[in-house]
Amino acid sequence: MNAVLSKLDPFITKFGLDNSDQIEILKGPCSKIGVRPAYVVFIFGSVALFSILFGIAARFLSTFISILYPAYRSIQAIESTGESDDKQWLTYWILFSIITLTDATIGFALEFIPFYHILKLALFVALFHPQVKGAEKLYDKFVHPLYLQYHEKIDKGFQKVQERVKQQVNDKFQN
Repeated sequence: MNAVLSKLDPFITKFGLDNSDQIEILKGPCSKIGVRPAYVVFIFGSVALFSILFGIAARFLSTFISILYPAYRSIQAIESTGESDDKQWLTYWILFSIITLTDATIGFALEFIPFYHILKLALFVALFHPQVKGAEKLYDKFVHPLYLQYHEKIDKGFQKVQERVKQQVNDKFQN
């Protein structure tokens, strides 16, 4: 079986999946069946991609993939001693939130775009892929300038809301 699976090695390397051999949760089961965890990740990813291409659970799979890997890598970033990967994952989640909010607001119209879920998944992969680092690039190009321009107004707005909520809570419990 490994002779057949070893033909996947160039694709695993090309797609940057070699480090998936280090995923602890896969090491045990994969060693029992005698395959590299990277094969499991590649095969699962291929099945998921083809399912998305053919419209089988496209919304679920694209959402699942855009959350699962980044969540795992975010945990690794938290647990690591260095800060070199922190910006990548913080910027990813900021952009993920913006895209998800946009999708929740106008997603009904976006659903009519052919292969919408494939395009959305490709965007998320570009955002989280360690060689592309799209999240950092988009953050630096778009989000950061907007933050610098509006953060004082936003902070004042949050402060007003916080004061109003605090006052409402105090009024409620004093009566």
